[in-house]
Amino acid sequence: VYNQNMLHVHPSSFLFPPNLFLLFLFLLFLLFLLLSLLLLLMLMLPSILSLLLLLLLLLSSLLSLSLLFLSLLFLSLLSLLSLSLLLLSLLLLLLFNRNYNWTVLLTLMSF
Repeated sequence: VYNQNMLHVHPSSFLFPPNLFLLFLFLLFLLFLLLSLLLLLMLMLPSILSLLLLLLLLLSSLLSLSLLFLSLLFLSLLSLLSLSLLLLSLLLLLLFNRNYNWTVLLTLMSF
């Protein structure tokens, strides 16, 4: 006796019903997908970490350069201020003391 319905029976239906078998295949596919994504993440994690470290290094170098620039600016302003105070004191010395030795004044101005 030939049964027509036997042609349409899924081979796994002897073990699982068809909807459970499809669910099992789908869960297996999701597991493999998750494992492959995890492997990809593990492979890319050092590059991501190195990129983050490089970004951190770049930010720290920019910060140090800006601090260096600010300190140089501050030092140059401080040196200009001290030089102007020195010149002002020499000028005041010239104005209030007319008997001042010119050679001493010129030596001081040369510094």
